[in-house]
Amino acid sequence: MRAYDGIKAKREVNLERADFLDQARQQLARSIPLEIRMSGSSMRPAIEDGDLITILPVSDTIRPGDIVLYQSRFDTAVIHRVIRIDRSSSERMVVTRGDASSQNDLPVPLHRILGVVKGVKRAGENVNMAGPKKRLSPWLSAFMRKLMFWSRG
Repeated sequence: MRAYDGIKAKREVNLERADFLDQARQQLARSIPLEIRMSGSSMRPAIEDGDLITILPVSDTIRPGDIVLYQSRFDTAVIHRVIRIDRSSSERMVVTRGDASSQNDLPVPLHRILGVVKGVKRAGENVNMAGPKKRLSPWLSAFMRKLMFWSRG
């Protein structure tokens, strides 16, 4: 997801601008929430094109399911959902993915997480930020139906 209206602060900032990450890091370090109007579809349906999101500083542990703003390995700002946190290496890595995507992003070190999305407003109304619904695989669903059938008789 990318911003097109900017951050609600003393001056507007665009997510594509080179100084966005520095300004976001400075504001969040001073506990100043960011408000960004989003464009794009990578986080649909949780965040739609034109939604206003509020990003707060990371205050506690990042968990799978959180939507975060982070600095990618390519020094771009990304807003995606945390899928998992890998602790296998000496440095904890965060794996993210856009809700509308079928592939995970490249893992990023935990220290690159700048903030957590805590609110989404669409047309002035608060939106539930629940993740995409997970469905059972067709094979597992068929197996469960057979198991239930045989357990009845």
